[in-house]
Amino acid sequence: MKYLALLVLLAACSPEAPKPPPKPAAKPAAPENTYPVYGVAVARDGLLLTDPKTGQAKPAAFGIRQSLIIAILARTLGPASEGHDQSCRQDFARWGGEGALTLWFADGAFTGWSLTGQPPKIGTAPGLARTPTMTGGAGCK
Repeated sequence: MKYLALLVLLAACSPEAPKPPPKPAAKPAAPENTYPVYGVAVARDGLLLTDPKTGQAKPAAFGIRQSLIIAILARTLGPASEGHDQSCRQDFARWGGEGALTLWFADGAFTGWSLTGQPPKIGTAPGLARTPTMTGGAGCK
């Protein structure tokens, strides 16, 4: 009996079973694309990108990196058809068919745009009159 009481006392004094380590916090999923959806307008010196939440317009001037402007517009307008125009010796990215926005690039930089028809998602900057065929910058005419 003496030994049984000693075992009960020792069992009561033994350390608790270790607690499992806390689970690491789940990392938030990386956003698919970090560029916001903008309103797009053609401008004399490039494009104007308007944040629909704040109404603030940000210029995307000629000279901006080709991959950056294509990624930004793809978030807003969807994927572009890309290619190279031999006669103009420039690369291009085009959104739309009949009513199309085309951006022109030389050496990886945005050099110009052309707009045909009346694409509903593309506006014009203040002071720029809308015509059926418009060009800006050094794009292919």
